[in-house]
Amino acid sequence: MEMTIEFFNEHKSVSVMVHVFSVIFGMGAALVSDVLFNNFLADYKINKTENRVLGVLSKVIWISLFAIMLSGIAIFLSNPEKYMNSSKFLVKIFIVCIIIINGYLFQRFIHPALSKFKFSDNNLHHKYVKLRKLSFALGAVSFISWMLAFILGSVNFVPFSFYQAVFIYFGMLMCGIGASQVLEYRISKRVSLKL
Repeated sequence: MEMTIEFFNEHKSVSVMVHVFSVIFGMGAALVSDVLFNNFLADYKINKTENRVLGVLSKVIWISLFAIMLSGIAIFLSNPEKYMNSSKFLVKIFIVCIIIINGYLFQRFIHPALSKFKFSDNNLHHKYVKLRKLSFALGAVSFISWMLAFILGSVNFVPFSFYQAVFIYFGMLMCGIGASQVLEYRISKRVSLKL
């Protein structure tokens, strides 16, 4: 184990560089994806071409997440004792896990249905209305999580324990999800009034 720690400690600067680059690249792709998603909704629908563009960005995000996880493991192995006691590192890993779960849910349920969303349909019992609402919630989770992962990577320490930071994070997610549902409701209401 000592040889492993020594190896990763010697190459830590490379791991950190890959980690930071991957977070910036992944966050950039996620933000561009969110911006394009909102832009594509100008006509209140996502066509197949727009859906394909979002699919390409999704692949970029997954590649970034893979690099983040590998470089994060390498950083951890450079000094396991230090990082096991670092609330900043543990919270960042927790947030990356949420991003992965969130991305999986989007890829599994939302992406195949995007071109079938109709903002004129407001029947909460319809499958695509539920998925449309879920897509806005997952978008909020993605935006908040990527921003926090970037911020955590930019600061030297956090003045909170792991549990306090997770509590604050979940509070931010709840606020973001709530705001996303208000936005989704306003868009669908606007479409209904136009019909």
